[in-house]
This record gives sequence, C-alpha cells and structure tokens, in this order.
Amino acid sequence: MLAQCPHCQQSLMLSEAQLEKIKAALATLSVGRTLKIGCPKCKQPIELNSDGSVSGQGASALKDVLYAEHTGNEDQAAAGIVAAVQKRPQPVRLPPAAPKPPDLGWLNSGVYNEKEAIENVPHALIMIGDEDINTQVTMAFGEMGYQPTYVQSAEEAIDKMQFMNFEAVVLHSRFEGEALESSTVHKYLQEMGMARRRYIFYVLVGPEFRTLYDLEALANSANLVVNDSDAGHFPIILKRGMNDYNDLFGPYLEALGNYGVK
Repeated sequence: MLAQCPHCQQSLMLSEAQLEKIKAALATLSVGRTLKIGCPKCKQPIELNSDGSVSGQGASALKDVLYAEHTGNEDQAAAGIVAAVQKRPQPVRLPPAAPKPPDLGWLNSGVYNEKEAIENVPHALIMIGDEDINTQVTMAFGEMGYQPTYVQSAEEAIDKMQFMNFEAVVLHSRFEGEALESSTVHKYLQEMGMARRRYIFYVLVGPEFRTLYDLEALANSANLVVNDSDAGHFPIILKRGMNDYNDLFGPYLEALGNYGVK
C-alpha cells in the first residue's frame, strides 16, 4: 500500500474529502493528460494518470493511496496539493516523406498529349445496326473531328448519356425494334432537360424519313433526319445539316451563354 511520496518517502495524509476531490479531478482528465499533485514536504510533483496510477510507476501504486485510510493534519496535506493538468510527453513524430518527382517518360513517348487530345474532342454516340450505314456515319463524324462511341443496347446507351456529355447522337429508327415510337432511347432524348438537350445534335436515320426535311426533324424532336437510301451521302448531308442548325440556333445559344444559361 502506497501512503507516501515516491520522491522523499513523506507520508501522505489525505482526508476522505481530499481523496474525493482528486478522484473527481481524475474523472475529468482527457486521454493523454495527467493530474499533478505537489508533495507537502519536498514539493516534487506526483503525476497521476486518469486511471489513478502514478505516472511511470504503474496503476496499482496510486490506487493504494486513493483507497487507503488516512488520518492526520488535513490542512498540511491540503496545502501541498496543487491540481494541474498537463499533456503527457508525446512520441517524436517524423514528418512524412516528400512525394517523388513526377515521371517524365511521357515527354518522349507523347502519351500524355495523345490522351489530352482524345479527352478534348467532341463525342458522338452512334446507334445503327446496319453495317454499311454505320460505316458512312462513322466516317462523316470522324472527318469532322468527333470521337465515335458505340453501344449494343438501349440500356447501355442511356447509361452512357447519363454520365457522359455527347455533342452528337445518331439513332437508327430500327435500332430497338420496328418503330421509332417504341424506342426508349428516342423517348429519353425527347424528355431530356433542355439544359443538356440544346447542346446535342440529334440525328435520326431510317427508311421512313425524308432527308434534310426540317419539319419532319422538328416533329420528331431531332435536328436532322436522313433516309437510308441517302446514307452514301451522309458526310455532305451532315455538314449541311450542322451548318443550317448553327445558322438557325447559333445566335440563340450564344445569347444564352452571355446570360450565363447553360
């Protein structure tokens, strides 16, 4: 049972009231902090951990003090008690290692520049089952600097449009079935908010359309319609359709941009 100062061996005469005060102070200690009690004789500090142990001497030593029976001069003991909370010495923390310098291998390979070029070009989503028509459409958009993207299903197309910005979308009316009215992709584009839709050049291709017929395109919420039989001329048709679109809507889109509407 520890009933004396660990420095000078002076007996510690603490009353029950003083012990309760010490226990209350210990209960308020945060993690990593100690309570310092001054010895009435040698004035050396006795540091108490929050669990009641003497700092550096284990938990059992001070617990004996706190729960021992004490008698004697309470005033003399109280005069030697100084409550102070201080941090425990913290372990030395080394600074994190500096990051390694960047790899400049791409300077010679040019990979970085090629990647940037791909990311900055406009993208066209193409949904055409007919191989010949698909080739003509791909060539036309390639000549205009578009990066083509292909999908196998309507679900995949809608998923890509939700997470990617396409500047052009080309849909064949038979991509999903026998009629455009049953196309979920077409319905998705019809219901798309204008904040996105106005920046997509939407092209419909199919046997029922009359090429470059603006009224038919407007009735189908598209920007350009092309008949299957005219697919061999798709490059020139696309250029004409985009020029007409830019002449008609270019000033409007520019005005929206000036007003901060996107």
